[in-house]
Amino acid sequence: MGFLDILFGGNDPGAKKKRAVKLIAKEINQSKHRKFYKTSSGEITPVGAAFFYDIYKAIAPAQSFMKNAAKSAILKQITIEHFMSKELREVYERLAPDSIAERGKNLTPKELSVQLQEDLNTFSGAFSITEMNSVDRCYNLILSFTNFVSFDFFTLLKKIDSRLRERDFSLLPQFRYVNGKYLVDNIKDFLDLPPFEASPEDWKVMFEILKKYKSGTNVIDPNQWKKLVATLQDIHRSSILVLMVRHIDQNPNWMRDFEIAEEPIVEQFMKAKKNEVQNQIEKIKNDKRASKRDALAKKLFGDTDVTRLQYYTNANNDLFLKKNLEGYIYIAPLNYLKAFLTAHPDVRDLCDLFLIRGQWMSQDLSRQISQGLHELSDISEQLTAFDETLSDTGINGSKLRNHLNKSKMDKGHITQLKVIFSIINAEAKEMLNKGLDVFTEVQSYLKNLSTDYAKPHPVLLVNWKEIESVSERPIDQRMANVSKVLEEFIQLLQLYAIDDE
Repeated sequence: MGFLDILFGGNDPGAKKKRAVKLIAKEINQSKHRKFYKTSSGEITPVGAAFFYDIYKAIAPAQSFMKNAAKSAILKQITIEHFMSKELREVYERLAPDSIAERGKNLTPKELSVQLQEDLNTFSGAFSITEMNSVDRCYNLILSFTNFVSFDFFTLLKKIDSRLRERDFSLLPQFRYVNGKYLVDNIKDFLDLPPFEASPEDWKVMFEILKKYKSGTNVIDPNQWKKLVATLQDIHRSSILVLMVRHIDQNPNWMRDFEIAEEPIVEQFMKAKKNEVQNQIEKIKNDKRASKRDALAKKLFGDTDVTRLQYYTNANNDLFLKKNLEGYIYIAPLNYLKAFLTAHPDVRDLCDLFLIRGQWMSQDLSRQISQGLHELSDISEQLTAFDETLSDTGINGSKLRNHLNKSKMDKGHITQLKVIFSIINAEAKEMLNKGLDVFTEVQSYLKNLSTDYAKPHPVLLVNWKEIESVSERPIDQRMANVSKVLEEFIQLLQLYAIDDE
């Protein structure tokens, strides 16, 4: 090692670091913002404290205004709407829930769905890549602004003057020299905020949007913000705060670590709007189906709440629903199935008349109708047997209550309950579908008989005259009435089957 190496430290890492720190101190002392920091003692000066105080005083009103702004769906919506053309806004308004509901009153769900899909396609294709980038850039600037004004300046300043009160500037601060190590972490956090690199037009648009978001109130005076941004950019270019941190930490290699907020809100908004519209269409479909179901149930039974089963009922289901379980999901249609033949005895009476009195050209048709009636009777008996399994002593009912009682202590029983309900409802669904098939077949047979009766030369029955003579009412009228009742009941069951899909 030579004399100069010994004199200047050579390649010794400690010596290198010491020289680098001295160079940082020299750079600070030559900076136009050198009054922020006293290199000889490592202290933040009152001038440095005043820099943060002036920022805090300027942005304090905006802190309250912008609270939760980063999570606000309304703010995203306002931002996107700001960039919409007049034509696009008209399409957007047609996709509003109230507008969709109003259109749904005069259109079938299918017609409405077609119209809304056309509007969605128009809306989705209205933003060019350039326009989408403009929206996203503006919103991301809002996020950066929100992050900046949300910074905890108060905690930093409270370390310098403990008398300060949050967002209260009536008391003049008394700043003193403070050891830099006491504030260095706060300064690092401040430096993690990304620098502002927006144009004056970008700021203008952003403040217009925030003013709408806050119902016509400026979150901060735009001119005051303009001056503040100029100051911040000057501080950023000078690197004075970075140099201060390096000197305080004695770490010449320290670098600021910030992330620029980026969120593609247009793409997210389009997806959310599509889901919203689809949910609205589905709601309209469901509402119309529910309305039609209620109308048919009242016409067929005089009431929508028909209870003929003893255990597969709404009253018994409440206990399971309170536990957030699926419960019984086919209560209404199964009770309607059980009640139908009792509520409309003429269906069975008319079929019995044909089976007992009818003289058939083909015994196959006679057997088909006979089998259909037997299946109707079987469904009624199966429903009763199924319902009995849900009693306290029934195979399914006892399991349900056993697991329900134990679920308070062991959540594993909830899983068992879900399995049992899936089995019960699968059986209920099978009976619903079977009932739908059987009633559809019986209606088809009666339609064929009605057509046969109107023929000059019937081909199904040979004794229509006898059937007429023993019928209490005109046979064609009875067949028409029963066929109508069956058609309405089949529609009712189909509406429940559609909902299940």
